Amino acid sequence: MQRRLFRFSFFWMFPLVSGFALANPLSQEKTNVQSVHAGFKHEAIYGLCVDDSKAIAVGEAGLILSSTDSGNTWIELERFSEVALLDVECGRGIELYVGQSGELYRRTDGSLQAVSTGSDARLMSVAHSQAAGLTVAVGAFGTILVSTDAGRSWTSSIVDWFAVLDDYVDPHLYDVDISELGVVTIVGEFSLILQSVDQGQSWTTRQRGEPSLFGLNINGSGVGYAVGQEGTLLSTSDAGTSWTPIQTPSTDILLNVTSMDDGLIIATGMRQLIFSVDGGDHWNLNKNPAFLQGWYQGLEVSSESEIGAPMILLAGHRANILKLELQ
Repeated sequence: MQRRLFRFSFFWMFPLVSGFALANPLSQEKTNVQSVHAGFKHEAIYGLCVDDSKAIAVGEAGLILSSTDSGNTWIELERFSEVALLDVECGRGIELYVGQSGELYRRTDGSLQAVSTGSDARLMSVAHSQAAGLTVAVGAFGTILVSTDAGRSWTSSIVDWFAVLDDYVDPHLYDVDISELGVVTIVGEFSLILQSVDQGQSWTTRQRGEPSLFGLNINGSGVGYAVGQEGTLLSTSDAGTSWTPIQTPSTDILLNVTSMDDGLIIATGMRQLIFSVDGGDHWNLNKNPAFLQGWYQGLEVSSESEIGAPMILLAGHRANILKLELQ
């Protein structure tokens, strides 16, 4: 088995195109798009989290942006790291930040603590659940770190990658989700989807193929999606036990995906945003210049607007943050 040439952890090195207009909506009947933060040429945002009206975005060179009004306005916070922060998790009174060289920071009640993970691998994603304080971080070369005390201490979860891949490689792992029942789902290279029901003590391979998977979203009803290279989009209706490919209009890299109970699915990535309003039966490729230039990896559902409609936040190249208001 050959390793994929593309490395998600290096995607910020891709050339970026500056300047765009925000006149066209995602769907003429469904969504309005507006810029709520614009950064500079060499800035980038890699991670985004939302907790009620609070939102945090993290990125290149330790960049941290914060919003207390559902992403309408943003301020830059003091940086506590000089290297890139690649993901952030917030909610339940805890903020967790992960980045290069195994860096992990934990903030509660305004107090920040650098936490030793025992790993120097680049950490791509972190997720937290109410289930026994379970927290999981994943990253480069098969790194899986597990905490059962809400991120205070960490242990490595060991996987026999040769048994999984039939090859002597340690796959990069890009995103992680934890259900409220404590089921952990991870996506990564070689279309890998792994699940654990015992807090990372053992893992079951749910999916394996070729294109890398970069983004994952599973809602409380067990419906979920995973996206990656070559426009790959997989769906599950049983909380990640089985996965089915869905044909989309994209053949490029998709970095993240989110969905809503009414059948709306939005996926974003390199120079594109695609969406479906009927659970993936039909797809549209948005042609707004905001999405055709650069990339967006951060993708979260924010609180409802004044008209009672949910909003989508996107963050990515040049530290740009967009708000899509569903009407």
